[in-house]
Amino acid sequence: MRIAVIEHAEGGDYAEYIFSLLEEKANQLNYQVKQWSNSVPVSQQRIAENAIIFIAVDSSSFFLLNLLYWVKIPSILKKLRADVVLDLNGIASPKIKIPQVIAAGPGFFLENLKQLSKTGRFALKHANASQQIASAILHYSIAKKNNPLVTRREKWQHLPFTAPAIFKTFEWHEKIMIKAQFADNKDFFIAVIEDEAMDDFVLLLKGFSRFKKWQQSSMQLIILPKYESFGAAIREKLTTYKYRDDVQLLEDVEEKEIASLFASAHSLLHVAGKFPQFLILSIAIQCSLPVIAFDDEDVKEYCAGGVLLCAEKTAEAFGNSIIELYKNENMHAQLKEAANKQSLNLSRNEYANKLWQVLEMNENQ
Repeated sequence: MRIAVIEHAEGGDYAEYIFSLLEEKANQLNYQVKQWSNSVPVSQQRIAENAIIFIAVDSSSFFLLNLLYWVKIPSILKKLRADVVLDLNGIASPKIKIPQVIAAGPGFFLENLKQLSKTGRFALKHANASQQIASAILHYSIAKKNNPLVTRREKWQHLPFTAPAIFKTFEWHEKIMIKAQFADNKDFFIAVIEDEAMDDFVLLLKGFSRFKKWQQSSMQLIILPKYESFGAAIREKLTTYKYRDDVQLLEDVEEKEIASLFASAHSLLHVAGKFPQFLILSIAIQCSLPVIAFDDEDVKEYCAGGVLLCAEKTAEAFGNSIIELYKNENMHAQLKEAANKQSLNLSRNEYANKLWQVLEMNENQ
């Protein structure tokens, strides 16, 4: 089976997640993985019969996106003799004559178009037509199937964010080693912030300040960047923070170390802007790590009973929630147990297999 995958720059978290699942399955099944080259004739690209071919496209205008989906991409798919195509940005074209599977990430449901990229707006504009054309639609949230934008519910296949297998729970003695390595033998909260999300960063620090004023302890806060590194403004902001000695901005940390940090933390302090950090939430759940987050339907769905929800999106309310969970050991234990139970519903291997089954089923149509 030849699977063509259409990917865009800045496709979003869901596109990246599906991309990672495909690569994992390709390695398991000994599939060839190739990047399509526009400058090399298809006869010279040596594409195997069992292959995943990533076709990177980018455009800054609706005109060029129309040209891509109505002319260029159909031509490429015909040349490489693809059996099925997966579009990671949720776009299907009537000019493509093979089965099409599309991925509908969080941006598919955004009401504020200004928050979307050009490609995201193009996808939203064609959302109804794409659902009519597509053979299957991948989605990350069961609740979103009831959204008014969903017109062909029978085609929607639930494929939630799931954590890589490296993330797991730790025994107490394993946590001691990580605390010694990263937190001067102290307990710590963990948080993940968009690399330059200053508003989220300030909200997080203010919430932590409220906790520190209540509990003059050595409790630490370790913050990781969502992608690579923090912006200069965030690093500068920390230098003037009252409790800066108890806060660490950790950059350039390997995945194995990130997994150890999540497994050893007291809880995840989840402060997010436009969308919840779905992959981070699934990681916390797989590590049986309690979550403190603002009230949100998607957060409820992913964390189930493993989250303490904060009704008001204010630093004071968030700080109060941190205090509440810290001083209530029974609640902390209950959230850990609920997270562990919920992790059974977010099996990466199960959903990777489901993705492959969807592609095979549509290839045989």
